[in-house]
Amino acid sequence: MLLLIPVIGFTQIPPGYYNSANGLNGEPLRIALYNIIKGHTVLSYTPGLWNAYYSTDKRTDGKVWDIYADIPGGTPAYEYTFGANQCGNGLNHENSCYNREHTWPQSKFNSLSPMYSDLFIVYPTDYYVNGQRADFPYGKAGTPVLKTFTNGSKLGPNTYLGAPATTCFEPIDSFKGDIARNYFYITTRYWADSSSFNDWEMATKVTLKSWTIQMLLEWHHLDPVSQKEIDRNDSVYALQHNRNPFIDYPLYADCIWGTGDCTTSVTNISANRESTIIYPNPTKDIVNIHSLQAIQLIDIMDMQGRVMIHNALETATKNTSLSVVQLPSANYIIKVQDQTGVTTQKLLIQ
Repeated sequence: MLLLIPVIGFTQIPPGYYNSANGLNGEPLRIALYNIIKGHTVLSYTPGLWNAYYSTDKRTDGKVWDIYADIPGGTPAYEYTFGANQCGNGLNHENSCYNREHTWPQSKFNSLSPMYSDLFIVYPTDYYVNGQRADFPYGKAGTPVLKTFTNGSKLGPNTYLGAPATTCFEPIDSFKGDIARNYFYITTRYWADSSSFNDWEMATKVTLKSWTIQMLLEWHHLDPVSQKEIDRNDSVYALQHNRNPFIDYPLYADCIWGTGDCTTSVTNISANRESTIIYPNPTKDIVNIHSLQAIQLIDIMDMQGRVMIHNALETATKNTSLSVVQLPSANYIIKVQDQTGVTTQKLLIQ
């Protein structure tokens, strides 16, 4: 049976953009990606970011994407109109106005440039929720919950294993992957600027702490790359002239901080623009599948060709996840059928 080597590229990736990272793993891969995405075009905080949001964070209905208030696939309690609802200061409740949120708190890099106005760090969010999040770390908010916001985000004591017992902010599941890939970008883009950062609960300067890495990898796998992120990545690239590699190629995160292997799985990332991403690989409990075409069918077979999992999707989608906890540790074949054909890859379940 032919095993295809996964190759990935999205619409706006320049040919050869990631070539210097090919065949690398771990810290050498992180450094190679740093050299690719460093030195971006720096926007002004005002009006640069305000103007950028019109293209980078615009929903399909024209409203503002707000990761602290929106409910993808659902109905948020409120929504904002560009410009009309923009503010520096608002009221002491939600649904007042939107401002600019540094997902990596600016107090942790002393409000220095270029981090201060990097679009991959700064998102438009509800003024009140932004203020309530303050500079708390992200985490798993346990009981007693201090505050729950309208979209389900919450503040509470951080109960994630290994995390310091401080208050944390937990976003809803639909945005956890966005934030994880955002942090992978920051620790990579600013690898050589670590001295500009301060130590805090989630990182030693710009280096993520071990509990942070574990949690963010879980979020990265739980919430695969969405079309929103792909579109935002392309729009930011048009303005800043750098990209978030962990959106373009999610396996990079596993190859740097997890158990992924990019030494043989990546040969020329920009060569094929119609491929399927399967990650994490190896995996223990879940596998994410992302395709540029709508996925219709997924089969997982053992090495003798017996079908162990058959998943015919009721509704075709470009992003889906599949639990594999019921399968014993072994090598398998995963077959993904989309609208253009079938991709077959090797899958290791640990």
